[in-house]
Amino acid sequence: MKILLYSSVFFPSLGGIETISATLAANLSQLGHECIVITETPTNTSEQNSYKVIRQPTWKERFTLTRESDIVHSNGASLALYPFAKLSNKPFIWTHNGYQVSCVDGLGWLDGEPTPMTPLASLAYHFRKKGLFHALKESVKLGVRRYVANHVDLNIAATYWVAKRQPLKNQVVAYTPYPINRFKNTKKINNTWKYDFIYVGRLVSEKGLPDLIKAFKLLITTPEYENKSLAIVGSGNMKAKLEEMVNKLNLELNVFFLGPKYGSELTDIISAAKIGVIPSAYEEPMGGVSLELLAAGKNVIVSESGGLAECVGNAGLKFQNGDIDALYECMKVILSEESLAEQQLKLSDTRLEIFDEVKLTEKYVEIYAKVIKSYT
Repeated sequence: MKILLYSSVFFPSLGGIETISATLAANLSQLGHECIVITETPTNTSEQNSYKVIRQPTWKERFTLTRESDIVHSNGASLALYPFAKLSNKPFIWTHNGYQVSCVDGLGWLDGEPTPMTPLASLAYHFRKKGLFHALKESVKLGVRRYVANHVDLNIAATYWVAKRQPLKNQVVAYTPYPINRFKNTKKINNTWKYDFIYVGRLVSEKGLPDLIKAFKLLITTPEYENKSLAIVGSGNMKAKLEEMVNKLNLELNVFFLGPKYGSELTDIISAAKIGVIPSAYEEPMGGVSLELLAAGKNVIVSESGGLAECVGNAGLKFQNGDIDALYECMKVILSEESLAEQQLKLSDTRLEIFDEVKLTEKYVEIYAKVIKSYT
């Protein structure tokens, strides 16, 4: 089978879509299928992948690649290859890793606050925020996305949470594969940790990092926890504000900004931490980082509205998004109740079986084959 996989962003850019696309492409190749990734992300570095990556191809190249493929798969919000697939009479499937068919911003979040997640309410909100011209422009884009979603050969929701928030006809749920197997090798029994808590992800408002820092401040004001530490791994436009916040709260000796990490550097840092915290303030569509932390043998704390809670199931502690006191209680409980921490670590192995990256890729192969068969 020859799969043309579109990922608008890709390595060396770092993020969820990039990780999913790379993992899916590598596993498809491992399973004996040909996968070609098209992306708009340039690079100056040499690449050694088991699959081809075509960066910023011309329109002619896109037509050629589409005609030569068996199926076109768009991973994420972009519809860049949809017209090429239709003109080439090739089946087109669309994986939804967000809410781009339900709301203008695709997140249910804008400028540090939640936004409506239904089309009319979302357009009204953006009209009030940014004016008529912006609302009209975005209404066209949203209309196009909703039209295409009703005419693709298959919509795939990344989680049941996304499917619930974005009900579409001709839709199935298929978890997107994350590279959790490489994190399993970092598991170790350790009574001394460099970091007590770790956050891994982008430093942007929807990720809830101010809530995490405030909850951590509450924790270390308790004498028995005053020496606890928090590592923050990642980059983003909130870094300066977060550093300022840490300084104002006198947390400089307890909170460490380690910058973006990947590969062995990332797994080494995660290995040195005890507990993972993913405090997303918005409704995270998927929970890839939480799965990586579980795979690395970490206890995890996640916000409960969104795909994070769906992914960790009963193998992690949950708190209501934005509830600082509840997050603080989770942090305190996981430190103080060893039996609970051990129980959740045992449950994580069972939970991770659902998210085995090769099995999830095999499900995508089954989906591809079914769509191709029904198309011909």
